[in-house]
Amino acid sequence: MSKIQKVPPNSVHVWRGFRSPQKTQAQFEAFLGEVFVPGCTLLQPNAGLHAYVPSLPDQANKPAGVPDQSALMFWTDQETYHDAFKCVAVRCYTNLHGDLYDTTRSKAEFPVLFAGEVKEETPYYLIDAPADWMIEEVDHFIGARNGDVTSDDFQSEVATWAKGLQSRAGLDGGLFCIGADYIVAWVLWGAGADKTGAFDGLSGVADACLNRSAESYTPPAGLWTEWPGIPMQAPNCLNIQLVRPGTS
Repeated sequence: MSKIQKVPPNSVHVWRGFRSPQKTQAQFEAFLGEVFVPGCTLLQPNAGLHAYVPSLPDQANKPAGVPDQSALMFWTDQETYHDAFKCVAVRCYTNLHGDLYDTTRSKAEFPVLFAGEVKEETPYYLIDAPADWMIEEVDHFIGARNGDVTSDDFQSEVATWAKGLQSRAGLDGGLFCIGADYIVAWVLWGAGADKTGAFDGLSGVADACLNRSAESYTPPAGLWTEWPGIPMQAPNCLNIQLVRPGTS
């Protein structure tokens, strides 16, 4: 088992991916599971990838404005992320994005500390303290904005929910981002925390496309072993157990 190694809350790239129109959903999931997610898992830890939580929402009744895939990619820090592109392995993995995603719609940014206001396409973190997102329990929510809710009300209600969550006992981390028609949110719980109802405050403004705890997943093989890849069939949420240099 990996040792706990905490990193800053702003060291994570918050990914909201939209499927390439050139891929069917089946092709999208197959490429994710056979190539993309294993590639991220195996190629990037030596460059500083610290935690990886990829997810797929339920496709049933999912509006087009909701991302087809989400992911958290924690790095040792932001500088480590930028330095990673000096490595051939990271550049090879990054070059896969254009084969899988609509790169005109898909986005990833580092978050800023939530201070009461919410803007579209700006990720926020709730707890200003380091944490290890690979070791502790992660819950994830992907929601579609209710059609009866205006954009202004959506932002306001999400801000109210976030303010309430910030003070929850046992919460070691929280992240969220909204778009015009969606919200993605993650919470990280300490041992023994009461995690019930973390996303209940969103029920009036967003219809859930995914609401589940991340499943801890340890890859059974490596780069040079025959294996089919990592299961990425919607809906799912995996907390990949990376081999982190110097921490196992």
